[in-house]
Amino acid sequence: MADSLSRTLARFSHALDYEALPPQVVDKIKASLLHQLIIAIIGADTTRGRAAIEFAKTEEPKADGATILVDGARATRSGAVFVNSKLMHTTNQSDSYRMLIHPGACVIPAGLASAELTGASGRELLTALVLGYELEARIAGDFIPSTQARGFRSSPVYGTLGAAITTGKIIGLTEDEVVTSLALAATFTGGTTEGARAGGNEMMFHEPNSTRSGVTAALLARENVKGSEYALEGDAGFYHAFTGNNQGKLSYVFTGPLETSVAAVAEDLGQRWEIMHVTPKIYQTAGYNCPVIELMTQIRARHDLAPAEVEKITVDMNWLETLYPSPAFPNTQRSAPGVGSTHYFAAYTCVHGSYPPLKPRINPGEPTPADDQLVMKLIDKVEIIGHQDRPAFAPRITIRMTGGTTYQGEFQGNELEWDFATETQRITALFDDMDWPTHKLQGIVEAVSNLEDALRVDPLIQLCVRD
Repeated sequence: MADSLSRTLARFSHALDYEALPPQVVDKIKASLLHQLIIAIIGADTTRGRAAIEFAKTEEPKADGATILVDGARATRSGAVFVNSKLMHTTNQSDSYRMLIHPGACVIPAGLASAELTGASGRELLTALVLGYELEARIAGDFIPSTQARGFRSSPVYGTLGAAITTGKIIGLTEDEVVTSLALAATFTGGTTEGARAGGNEMMFHEPNSTRSGVTAALLARENVKGSEYALEGDAGFYHAFTGNNQGKLSYVFTGPLETSVAAVAEDLGQRWEIMHVTPKIYQTAGYNCPVIELMTQIRARHDLAPAEVEKITVDMNWLETLYPSPAFPNTQRSAPGVGSTHYFAAYTCVHGSYPPLKPRINPGEPTPADDQLVMKLIDKVEIIGHQDRPAFAPRITIRMTGGTTYQGEFQGNELEWDFATETQRITALFDDMDWPTHKLQGIVEAVSNLEDALRVDPLIQLCVRD
C-alpha cells in the first residue's frame, strides 16, 4: 500500500537539510523573510499592531519567552507568534501564493520564535522556513478556490499546516511526530470567509490564530500520541472537510480542468519548488490589486498621457480575482466601482502615476478622499473583466483616450515573483519614509543576506526591536 500523503511529506521534511536547498530557493526565502520583517515594523505603528502588542504583553508575558518584534518584550511562544503574525498581516502587505494564501504571515513568525528559543542557526531557520512555505503551498495548490467555495478562508486553513511544519523542523520532530503534527494541525485549523464576504474584520485575526495553532500542533506532537496516518486525504480528513471531497474534484479553478490529484501534492519533492511562485505585496491592498497597480505604473512611466483625457480603462484579469473571496460568496463592494475596489487602484495609479506603498490600507466602501476627485471621476470609466483562461496576477490594461489613441500593457503572471535583489531594491525604497533608524533597516537587509553564516538568529531579531 502506498504511503500516506502525510508520511511522504514527513519523510521529506525530516530528511531535508540546508545543503540540499538550491541557491535560488535560499535566495527566494531570504526575499520573503526580508519582506515580512520590514512589513512587521510598518504594521507595529498601526492601531491594530499596537493593540496586538499590548494584548500579548498583558495576557502572555514570559521573561524568558520569545521576542515580540518592534516592542522587544518577551511573551510565551504562542503569544509571540500571535502578535508577530498580526504585525506581518495587519497592513495587508504579506506575501501571496496563488492569490489566496499568505504563507509568510504564518510560517515566518513560527520559525523565528522557535529558532530563538532553541538557539537554532541561520541555516536551520532558512531550512525550516523553506519547508513551511513549500509544503503549505503544495498542500494548498489547486485546492485553494474549492476551499474558498466551502466558506473557509484558505490562508489560515493552510497556514496552520505551514506553521506546524516549520516549528516541527526547528524543534527536531521525528518522522512519526511530523505525521502527528500534521494530523493535529488539520484538526486545529479554520477561518471562514463571511468577514471577507460581508465586510467583517475577523480575518485580521485568522493568520495570527492559525500560527498559534500550528505551533501548538508541533509542540503537542512530542507527546506520546499517534496522529491519523491519513489525516489529509482520508475519507473524513482535511481535504474532505475543506474542499468537499478527497478525490481531487474541484469546485472552482483559476484556469484549467475542475480536477486534480491528491497524489500530485508530493510529486517531484526537492526538484520542483512551489516557493518560487510566492509574490510579496508591496502595496497595502489585496494581492490581486498589486499587479494592476504595478502594470499601470509601468504604462504611465512609458507614456505621457493626460488622465483627464482618458475615455476608458479596461482591465482584463483572472475571473476569480474579480469575485473575491469566491464566486460562491462574492463581496459586491469589492467588485463594484468605488473606493478600495480594483477600479479605484487602477484609476488612482493612472492619475498619480504610482501608488504609495505606505499609504494606509483602504477597505471597500470607505469615505472618498477629498483631494482625489479626479480619481473618483475616473473610477466610473474603469471596466473590470474576468476571464477563466487568464492566469492570476496577469492583468492586461487598455487605456483609450478621447482622441482615439490607445495605450496597453500586459503581465504574464510571474512579474511579481521577486528574488532577493529585487525585494531589496523595492523594500529599501521605503526606508526614508519609515519611522525607524535607517542603519537598523539596512542592518536587517545585511543580516538576512548573510543569514546562512549566523550561528544564532538573535542578532537579526534584535535589529527588529526599537531602540
